[in-house]
Amino acid sequence: MHRYTSLLCVALFLYLTVLPIELGAVRTTPSELSGVTKSKLATALTPFVQTNDFPRELPIDVGARVHDARITYTLDPRLVDSLDKIYQRYKPDYGAFAAVDAHTGAVLALYSYVKDGTPWGNLTLRNSYPAASVFKTITAAAALDRNLLEPGTVLRYNGKKTSLYKKHVLKHKDNKWTRRPTLTKAFAESINTVFARIGIYMVGADYLNDYAQRFGFNTEFSTDVDFATGSTEINKDEWSIAESASGYTRTNTLSPLHGAMLAGAIVNDGHMMLPYLVELATDEWGIPLYLNNHQTLGNPISAETARKLRRLMRETVRRGSARKSFRKFFQGQFEQAAVGGKTGSLTGHSPEGRYDWFVGYAELKEKKIGFASLTINKEYWTVKSSYVARKFIETALAESVPQG
Repeated sequence: MHRYTSLLCVALFLYLTVLPIELGAVRTTPSELSGVTKSKLATALTPFVQTNDFPRELPIDVGARVHDARITYTLDPRLVDSLDKIYQRYKPDYGAFAAVDAHTGAVLALYSYVKDGTPWGNLTLRNSYPAASVFKTITAAAALDRNLLEPGTVLRYNGKKTSLYKKHVLKHKDNKWTRRPTLTKAFAESINTVFARIGIYMVGADYLNDYAQRFGFNTEFSTDVDFATGSTEINKDEWSIAESASGYTRTNTLSPLHGAMLAGAIVNDGHMMLPYLVELATDEWGIPLYLNNHQTLGNPISAETARKLRRLMRETVRRGSARKSFRKFFQGQFEQAAVGGKTGSLTGHSPEGRYDWFVGYAELKEKKIGFASLTINKEYWTVKSSYVARKFIETALAESVPQG
């Protein structure tokens, strides 16, 4: 009897997933038969994930009945454990890390840390954090995609790298102190004045808004867990453009999960995938109630632009603002790995502290991962977000390293 039941379950699984019913133009899926749609799943699951809970059994109300679903998540336990170890070791005031498989959108890690235990919920789903200089990625994408600049284009600026003054942005005049970095170097070193001038005099407010929208800012995505995407407020005032294009403003915000999507699109040759957390939901007999289908959201940039952006992001890791965290990384087992990213730092108020971003990608062989690392500290730095990312990457790419 047990053998007969097992064979029946296998047959039903194949019937519902591998061999869907096709009658003319009609195609029946597990969701259509069970009523467990992506939105129904999100309604049931989101309240748990928002409190950092990932239940294996989940009641899903579809109206006609309530399914007691068994959930299979996309999360990789090895990666989650590696994040737990590094946050527990360094204990920043707050930490958030999200990672996705760039090919599919599968969420590989979703980790939230609060040192004092204050119930902030799942920090990876919130967008109350200034995007800071991570938004330079959008500015660079717009300039490259519209053929306004190339990675090797030389750009001039006066003043300090980290400052942003109107006299340097709006009234530039070459002098003996004028610096002349390439776009690649300006991105890697996060030079505010350069990107402010790119925003005002090359890209403009309309295209900054356009490319932000293409990458999902000010947009809601329908997936199996509700999360906030980044938001922007860019008007045609020159200084508003300057602040947004350089990331020197709190009005551009970003959530870690959205940041991972953004980086995933860049390493996936411009294809942005919808993130998803649930691979499969079944009933108590193992019969599928819901089976995820990979979904492409669009192509915010061309494959060529994505390639150029990766060049800029690699320079950030090798010789730019994240170089210290990746010292001696590209040796030995990770010699063939491709890693790039963008740093960002700014004071914020929800929660209170100094925000430190590293949004980037890691690639080795067929594996492509987009991630966003955020640490927040009230007074003293205990660990940089780029170093957290490095330790995560070491674990994530380990299985792709050739064994000697």
